[in-house]
Amino acid sequence: MMGLGYDIPALALRRTATNAVPAPFSPASLSPSVFFDPSQRSGLFQDFAGTISVTANNQPIGRWQDMSGNGHDLGQAVSAARPTYRTDGSLHWLETDGVDDALKTAAVFDVANPVTMVLGYQMMSTSGTARVNIAEISQSSTNGMSVGVRPNIDRLQYYSRMSAQGVSATNVASPTVWGHHDKHVVTLQASDGDVIVRLDGEIVIDAPQALAQQSIAAQPLRVGLGAVTASIPGAFRLFGLQVWTTSATQPDESQIALLEAWMAAKTGVTL
Repeated sequence: MMGLGYDIPALALRRTATNAVPAPFSPASLSPSVFFDPSQRSGLFQDFAGTISVTANNQPIGRWQDMSGNGHDLGQAVSAARPTYRTDGSLHWLETDGVDDALKTAAVFDVANPVTMVLGYQMMSTSGTARVNIAEISQSSTNGMSVGVRPNIDRLQYYSRMSAQGVSATNVASPTVWGHHDKHVVTLQASDGDVIVRLDGEIVIDAPQALAQQSIAAQPLRVGLGAVTASIPGAFRLFGLQVWTTSATQPDESQIALLEAWMAAKTGVTL
């Protein structure tokens, strides 16, 4: 239209800028210590050195790049102990064989609180009454913290202990039978004297714990086989993992809701 002081293309450009769609939420915006997303296949490699890309379903994972920007990649030097990348064309996950599959970072983290872990998982094993380790920061069988699942009844458990500094064990579990071997989103928040664990947005553990500010520095984050007491091998699927260690700013309640919604979409869970 002429005589109005503007032309149609200029107005269209202004409207496009005003109505721009905001960027989707990413856990990276909350500065996690580590962030792993199997749907980002560009960060998956078949070898420990990270030179052979994962390009298809059912290939081994020898290195899984950390998306936090901190460079704390998960890796497995032993080819027979590498978990597998799996996809159904929509969802993407890491799958362990229940025998020896495991990954770990370099030894860079404190065994200390506070710590937050957000993950999506499905327990495949149905045999065993001890804890199958999902994610753990540990030095040894009696010095570490771990979130895992008792496979025979799919029961979520949290364990922490630091015998090197005289801190006794805390071993708390969710109600007796609840998982039904379905897919779930789990959030663990452990702080000074307290541990809260949420299952699909609902609190299933809220209990005191012995591990407070004591610390053993420079230990790995482990996924799969754990080092702490009573950890056993077991098959599971991992749809994503984020961890905020003691040096990071822990997510608050509103941020946890965003993280759980993001992980639910990656896991195929409705909250």
